[in-house]
Amino acid sequence: MVHTMATADPVTFVLAVALAAAISAGVFAHASKHGSRHATAWGVAAFLAAGVAVPLYFIRYWTRNRGRGDSNV
Repeated sequence: MVHTMATADPVTFVLAVALAAAISAGVFAHASKHGSRHATAWGVAAFLAAGVAVPLYFIRYWTRNRGRGDSNV
């Protein structure tokens, strides 16, 4: 059986892009604030693949800063 994909209307597309951009900007701002040398790369990765990049970024952040007592979280 072949299923046809429903096409998204322009409003849905714009909302999806806006949400991805907001998530990306948040990751970039957090990475930049906390001194990541690759903040732009994290932001781009979050825009393109948020479901993978955002959890990876925060797991990496938390594991690297666990013993430092960083209160700027």
